[in-house]
Amino acid sequence: MSQQPTPYNQVDFVVKAPRFRIVFSYMDDKGVAFVREYLLRLLKLIPCKPEQIAQYFGFNQHETEVALTDLEHNKWITWQNDGLVTLSAEGLSLFQNSEQGSPKIPTLKDHGGEYRMELLDNNFLKQKDCDKVRQQAIELAIEPKVLSESQEIARKNFQNRFRQLMENDIIGLNEKDISLYKIDAIETKGAPVYFRFTQKFELLPDTGEAKERHDVPTLIHQDNAQQAVTQQLEQRCHQDNSQELIKNMTELDDNDTIKILFGGKLDLTKFLTIQQEHEQKNGLYFLGQIYHQEELFKQINQFLGNDRLDKKASKKLYWLAPSDIYWGKQRKIHDKIQNLVSEQKNGYEFRLYLPLPSENNRHETWEWKNQFKDIPEKSLYGFCEGFLEGSTEILFLEDKFAIVCYHAKLQAYPVTLPIGFMTTQKSEVKHIIALAENYLKSALHLNDDEPATRDFGSLARD
Repeated sequence: MSQQPTPYNQVDFVVKAPRFRIVFSYMDDKGVAFVREYLLRLLKLIPCKPEQIAQYFGFNQHETEVALTDLEHNKWITWQNDGLVTLSAEGLSLFQNSEQGSPKIPTLKDHGGEYRMELLDNNFLKQKDCDKVRQQAIELAIEPKVLSESQEIARKNFQNRFRQLMENDIIGLNEKDISLYKIDAIETKGAPVYFRFTQKFELLPDTGEAKERHDVPTLIHQDNAQQAVTQQLEQRCHQDNSQELIKNMTELDDNDTIKILFGGKLDLTKFLTIQQEHEQKNGLYFLGQIYHQEELFKQINQFLGNDRLDKKASKKLYWLAPSDIYWGKQRKIHDKIQNLVSEQKNGYEFRLYLPLPSENNRHETWEWKNQFKDIPEKSLYGFCEGFLEGSTEILFLEDKFAIVCYHAKLQAYPVTLPIGFMTTQKSEVKHIIALAENYLKSALHLNDDEPATRDFGSLARD
């Protein structure tokens, strides 16, 4: 048995990340004019009056005033009561770590750029870590006060973390040994983007117990983000649905999965044994969401590719979603659905059935259409929630294959544990498809003269 943790679910979370245009002045260490450097050297040796400086360098009065104003502006000199000019503490610090006795004098430069900062731990982000969309994810809430003060928060964190931002290439400057002088301007730019990160949920080897969550690798500061994730999971705390699943497994003639979910947690040893048995029969048995299974979708694509040779009229390619808050909460599902949508040009009728509490529930309908706004609406269908207790997902291609995925809610795990199989056995495929189609065709209210069915039809008409 592998000693690596076994993943059983993956969930995307998003955090609002406003964009800011920040203009700042910075100082490098490439030195300044010859006179400024040697004036500092002179004042390090001995305090002088302005006229002594003028005589030493051959300055006139105006040139002396300009030179001293420059040093005073940078807080490198101070005036004594007797009229002598001497180095300040800041001025003396320029000579620290200088083996040749030369001052380490910075030059001011200006730079402006667009930066993105997530609003939980105020990490500034690289562009590749940002997403324009928040769909297919759980959005972590931001307090209204933080939203209203985001610009000032960005200013403070940019100032305090400037060196770190340089080291992490958030601030793209060729010079490396520089320091921030001051922020000249900061303004919010356009609509916020989102910081998207995936939390993997894993089982410990041998025991099958839940492993602690990983840190978010792209975040240096993440205490608030981790706490927000924990709060979201606690809010979605679920009741055990083992009995519902056993009923579903019996109805689906599935004698394998019943052996695995025992005592409120997954028996990992039995799972691996059954998985191996399925592989020997050229079948698939999997742990995790359907859309996480790359090998599964390779086989689906092979079926779709080979089946194009058949001249039969369009075949049903249906996906019935479960009533599970964690289903679809990862961007990976988008690509998988788009792949199936694209197959319609080859004679398939693809429908993604999404559970609704009632046919006229506009709020839930809008939520689904928003979640899948990049998917053609003609492929989105609604159906009455409750199919196989809402805890079992079906994906099938007429006459070819059926995929079943149970969404186990067990107290031992913080999120749903999906587990399922793919079958190509004709009798099994026929039985599973019949269960799904009979549910969709069944009457919603038995007492109606013309009873509506549990198939609510395309969401495109709403």
